[in-house]
Amino acid sequence: MPEPTVEAEYDTLRTVRVHEPGVEAAIGAMDPGPNHFARPFSVREAKREHRRMVETLEDAGVEVRHLHEDLADGGLLDGFLAEAIDVDDGGPAPPTREELADDLRDASAYERLQAVLLGPTVGRTGGADGTDEALDTSVRVERAVTNLYFQRDCQLVGDRGPILPRLGTATRRRERPLIEAAWRARGAEIAHRTSATETLEGGDFLPLGDFALVGVSALEGGEETVFRTTYDGGKELLEAGAIGYDEVGLVRPPLAADERLAAEHGTSSRLLHLDGWLNVAAEGLAVAREPLIEAATVEVFERAGDGYERRGEETLAELLDRHGYEVIDAPYPERWATNFLTVADGTVLPIYETDDGEYDPEENRTIERLKREGVEVLPDGEGLDPENLTNGGGGIHCMTSPIRRS
Repeated sequence: MPEPTVEAEYDTLRTVRVHEPGVEAAIGAMDPGPNHFARPFSVREAKREHRRMVETLEDAGVEVRHLHEDLADGGLLDGFLAEAIDVDDGGPAPPTREELADDLRDASAYERLQAVLLGPTVGRTGGADGTDEALDTSVRVERAVTNLYFQRDCQLVGDRGPILPRLGTATRRRERPLIEAAWRARGAEIAHRTSATETLEGGDFLPLGDFALVGVSALEGGEETVFRTTYDGGKELLEAGAIGYDEVGLVRPPLAADERLAAEHGTSSRLLHLDGWLNVAAEGLAVAREPLIEAATVEVFERAGDGYERRGEETLAELLDRHGYEVIDAPYPERWATNFLTVADGTVLPIYETDDGEYDPEENRTIERLKREGVEVLPDGEGLDPENLTNGGGGIHCMTSPIRRS
């Protein structure tokens, strides 16, 4: 199969990886805070919304690969299943781990992955009279992998292939073995694995052809503030030879500007990941929170032989202008204005803002501006309204990981 590679976010999306939320996400919906979900939501409706997103991508000619498909096709899913199931032998003799895993072999690949994500400990209760009729099953779930449908952050693909990041929170680091196995199942060579001392997440990576941007920790008044990607985590990409762009900018988010705008508009911060305040809809056309890119600083590194040399510092607005980008200003109250997926150069799949489920141009100035610039908006010139999926705390860009663009 073709090598996984992404040189530019605006290149045509050929293959993308997703994971449809399941029972594991219900745990996150039940207890949102520790699982990094924004608020409770309906998993049933989230599944319906996810299928609509997949349908839209397939209609656009994109090959959509589900995580369970890659794991099953590579013959790796059953191994994860055998490791994930545990047995509580404190009561009447339960089945063995092997027996429990074997009983699931006729389940679908998606259902087996659900069991892996839950990591259940199975035991038995009752049976005091020695009869099977008095037995009952007990299941305990600890440390479930709940956020996996946000595929962007647990992997990224650059011009030299896939990169396995170390995510910023302990609960999400449990995703990495599954993602690494999925790449192994495709025969892909990993370009880089982030070290155990730094963090990096895919929502902070934006490849743009000759150059790439990496959102890193904020630096104000000499103090570092880490959101998800550390400065050294971003710099590792350069030092390890994980990417080969002519220029790489390490972007420092502007804390003071974000705090001022959030207070002014009564919104949350937009700085968790770079894709919360910057994206590209086409070559030369960016969508950004203009006050943020004007205040953000970028440490610029240029290709020098087999490595990179620091060339200086400028604002993010200056860097984009130097590379010939026109910028559409995304209003601060529009939560998902930059968290769209670019399907091809000048074609995007965004989320529209709505109070009643209906598309209102007045509430979606970014989408309307994109259309005036000649950008095709999928589907139906409006985008999608995945209100349950986004309660998990991310947009369509967050829910998808490109495998190949060309």
